[in-house]
Amino acid sequence: MSTGDGRDGTIRSRMARGRLGGKLAGLTLPQQIMTIALWPFLEQVLSFIASTTALYLSTHMDTPEEVTKQIAAGMGAIGHVLFLGFVMQGAVGMGATAIVSRMTGARQFSQANFSACQAGVLGLLAGLCSFLVMFCSTDFLVTSVFTMSPEAQGFAKRFMYIASFSAIFSGVVFAVNAALRGAGDTRLPFIMMLIADGLNIVISLILVYIFHLSIEGLAIGTVSGFAISAVALCWILHRRHVRMAATINGQTLDEYSDAQPNSYVPPLYLDRRSLTPDWGMIRRIISIGMPQAIEVFGIWLIHLYCLSVISGLGDAVLAAHTIAVRIESMSFLPGFAIGMSAAALVGQYLGAGSPKMAMITIRKCMRYSIIFMGSMGIIMCLIPQIFVGMLAGNSSELMEQGIPVVRTFLILEPFFAAAIVMKMSLRGAGDTRRVMYVSYGVMGFFRIVVLFLWHHYLPDTLNLTYIWLLFTVDQIVQALIFKKFVDDRRWTKLRI
Repeated sequence: MSTGDGRDGTIRSRMARGRLGGKLAGLTLPQQIMTIALWPFLEQVLSFIASTTALYLSTHMDTPEEVTKQIAAGMGAIGHVLFLGFVMQGAVGMGATAIVSRMTGARQFSQANFSACQAGVLGLLAGLCSFLVMFCSTDFLVTSVFTMSPEAQGFAKRFMYIASFSAIFSGVVFAVNAALRGAGDTRLPFIMMLIADGLNIVISLILVYIFHLSIEGLAIGTVSGFAISAVALCWILHRRHVRMAATINGQTLDEYSDAQPNSYVPPLYLDRRSLTPDWGMIRRIISIGMPQAIEVFGIWLIHLYCLSVISGLGDAVLAAHTIAVRIESMSFLPGFAIGMSAAALVGQYLGAGSPKMAMITIRKCMRYSIIFMGSMGIIMCLIPQIFVGMLAGNSSELMEQGIPVVRTFLILEPFFAAAIVMKMSLRGAGDTRRVMYVSYGVMGFFRIVVLFLWHHYLPDTLNLTYIWLLFTVDQIVQALIFKKFVDDRRWTKLRI
């Protein structure tokens, strides 16, 4: 299917060229961006609160300072193992967003709904695979790759052998949420993540403070939150199907939609007949998402090497790095939400036949993201002790290691903001291969080649702050290259 057309080369509607329907109809572009970005932003805030709560609880268990450092170091390893498990799920989500957004923009609603259901099936398969990968690789990664104390390794393994089961449920939630966002529905994904993260926090607090289950309580909270969210999502989408079947009264979804006002966009729903695997559609989703999976897996390997170097500097350094990553995630909450909005709008505008509006969308989203994330970088640079102190527990050494790192955010955040939006926009247009090549090339050069030479030949000069400055140079180069890709407009002519 070419950009901006249906299977017969025309837009199936009376909708004016380049106009979007549904909740986005009649809104200005900034309003469309904020309408889509609001719920993903709140969703990211929830995710940040849940993950930060887990780190906070792990470093505030009334343990001696040395044990606190060991637990925080173990949590750093945990985060990387979890990241590995979600590689395949992210690929399914990206393919679902690109296809559903393009079909929604072209008003091919039956195909959009069918694609969303197939994405859910593929998400379940990806979740099962993710569970097996995480469960089977935990021991090797924690004991053979990360240079941690045996105590820190023990905390990490105790968490992962339980938390890996959450991938089975998160695969469905992430895939269907991505399809919903592609159709412009960002409110329901927020509700699903509110259930997942909210229950995670509540259950973890109860199990840690009332039942004294320590690390195991945090892991059980993670699994419980995603399991209940997946069940609730399927039930809501099934109820939508019941209501739609009664409304369209025997017509096809496209026939019913064509008889509605131009701005009408039907909600996605769970059609059981669409759950039988269609290998043609699954291949389309995978063909778009696989480059991202390869890219993210490569990035995971790159981060794995970086963490192996950082962990070799001691438990305190690895723990400080974990805290810095968590603080930085606070800064890119708005940037990531705006990037999600950009990906959905770019796909819909290309489907509606308006590459010019897709380009304008990317530029505006970049501007907003740089303003938000740049401002956060300034605040964190000015008062780093407050942010580090929230997560450092009773460890003065974690404060000493973490504060200089947080000050580097002043330079890092604006370029990171631009790169996030451009990468997600290009993926939303289906241009996932070039994003993969750049991520591999730039990150591989700075975070493997340069870091290896530095670590091998000048190990005495290496510290956590210098490593983060190297990461900053990496983001600057990526932002410049992606700017060139956006400007060349090849992404507007892709067939997906």
